[in-house]
Amino acid sequence: MQFFWALQVLVFFARPLINFAFRVLGVGFVTYVGYNALISLVVDYITSNMSKGNIDIQMILGLAKVDVAINIMISAVTTRMIIAGLDKVQDRKRNQVWRAPGGTSIDA
Repeated sequence: MQFFWALQVLVFFARPLINFAFRVLGVGFVTYVGYNALISLVVDYITSNMSKGNIDIQMILGLAKVDVAINIMISAVTTRMIIAGLDKVQDRKRNQVWRAPGGTSIDA
């Protein structure tokens, strides 16, 4: 009899945790797949439009390393989204740096 009671208590506490884990994994998976699809569409669009130009323009863009600049910009957007997502997961909010004079700040 003790075993059934312990099993019921375990199921009672474990079910909400399992539901929460599946919900979080589901949202993360959908976000990951959607973001990858969006980035692949953007990269394909940019590369297809860069290759439509004249050969002289393509050579100038290659010398100017425009492809590297586009890659850096896409990586920066991805990094910013990851950092914003980590801040939301940790439930951290930005602290206010500037305070109005006369309050708790020191007047110089």
